[in-house]
Amino acid sequence: MTDPHALRRTPLTSVHERLGAMLTGFAGWLMPLRYGSETAEHNAVRTAAGLFDLSHMGEITVTGPQAAAALDYALVGQPSALAPGRARYTMICAPDGGIIDDLIVYRLSEDEFLVVANAANTPAVFQALADRAGEKDARVADRTADYALIALQGPHAERILAPLTDADLAGVKYYASYPATVAGTSVLLARTGYTGEDGFELFTPPEQAERVWDALSAAGAADGLVPAGLAARDTLRLEAGMPLYGHELGPDLTPFDAGLGRVVKLDKPGDFVGRAALAERAGAAPQRELVGLVGRSRRVPRHGYEVLWDEAACGKVTSGAPSPTLGKPIAMAYVTPGAALQARQSERDGEHDRLAVDVRGSAEPADLVPLPFYRRPAGPAGHTDPPEKRVAMTVPDELHYTREHEWVSIAGSTASIGITDHAQRALGDVVYVSLPAAGSKVTAGEPCGEVESTKSVSDIFAPVDGEVAEVNTEIEENPGLINDDPYGAGWLFKVTLPAGELTPGLLSAADYEEFIATEE
Repeated sequence: MTDPHALRRTPLTSVHERLGAMLTGFAGWLMPLRYGSETAEHNAVRTAAGLFDLSHMGEITVTGPQAAAALDYALVGQPSALAPGRARYTMICAPDGGIIDDLIVYRLSEDEFLVVANAANTPAVFQALADRAGEKDARVADRTADYALIALQGPHAERILAPLTDADLAGVKYYASYPATVAGTSVLLARTGYTGEDGFELFTPPEQAERVWDALSAAGAADGLVPAGLAARDTLRLEAGMPLYGHELGPDLTPFDAGLGRVVKLDKPGDFVGRAALAERAGAAPQRELVGLVGRSRRVPRHGYEVLWDEAACGKVTSGAPSPTLGKPIAMAYVTPGAALQARQSERDGEHDRLAVDVRGSAEPADLVPLPFYRRPAGPAGHTDPPEKRVAMTVPDELHYTREHEWVSIAGSTASIGITDHAQRALGDVVYVSLPAAGSKVTAGEPCGEVESTKSVSDIFAPVDGEVAEVNTEIEENPGLINDDPYGAGWLFKVTLPAGELTPGLLSAADYEEFIATEE
């Protein structure tokens, strides 16, 4: 049993003790597991708001004239492409492509980046970044002790925080950071999170952490805000289909295995650690597929349990728990692509007894469902359609497609453009879209915008050459239209084709279906 005196205390540990939290050792830190009922805390985040202490997360700064170049070489993404004030979800991989950690990188200024790592992996990430900076003019420093990290998550988060800050919260974009004042304290305010809900993360001076926590607690007391621990955070991220290192991610897995190949920028200039291995993996047939499972009984699939197809093992559960929102057991699992394909066909044929999870010697039936299990609703808070009721992924025959997952519809000399159903499912809840301006020129294959979700941020690539004739202003106010109707109301922009001709290399519906079946 871990000696609690050997664990690191966060700047808020005394607050958790005062609130009567159950404390536990986690990645070398003494952390609140729950304050009362983890189910009540989970439900509060889905319907109102929850307050989390995330001060165990690692903060590493990379600064200097060549900081961007150092990170481009060290990570699979392209931090140099970030504008100051923006952030990206990315990964750091070993030379063999295995995942060392998944990260969020904030560009604070031209020559300053903040890298947020998982608590258990902070030493490994720091050492890898320091080693990979090499002779570049860049300084790598572990600044974890210089920050307390407080997360305010849930549909009421913005209105709880608004009276306490000078920031225009309506203008704070997802995956962006801004210097701000909260409760009289200077903080770095970011619109990020790990729950599937809207919310904010506040990088706070440790000596001011209690003051900020107490101010937020008081401001949200009448609005349903509760403190929430690690147990609720885990079920929230599981419902949202978000991976956890040590479960869905690890050194024996690549980003492509986890269905996150989009974070790997093989086309960025220069070399990066793991490029050769990841390029080979990108072109190879997948050996496993990350899927969602919903139990048909009350028994819960847990980490490490075998997944069965026709009574034979076909994979293993990576994360599982009872879902407070759906009222059913849910799990993520890696299974063989063949089993996933057969299970989907079986579901379409109405056969529900061939897929199961071995729960302590009993084959408990399960349904294979799209991830995530939960999407933040556009309507009343706390309601989401069960995943088994969602329609199958669609690839309309009359459209053209790209390998970057855009679709193109042609009417005369005008091309309407959007992202595919496959892409929006992979992204999760879309919360912000940046589109090219009307009248601007776009070039096929070049980035022309961004789409941001509760999981990550991805570039939008122009599938054709031409001039932007019109943009969809509706999705600026309601980006969730991309999830709800990707081929209709969720269209992005229209381009006038210079000669009324399509760019070569676009895929037919059949070709695109074949491409996405083998991509990851």
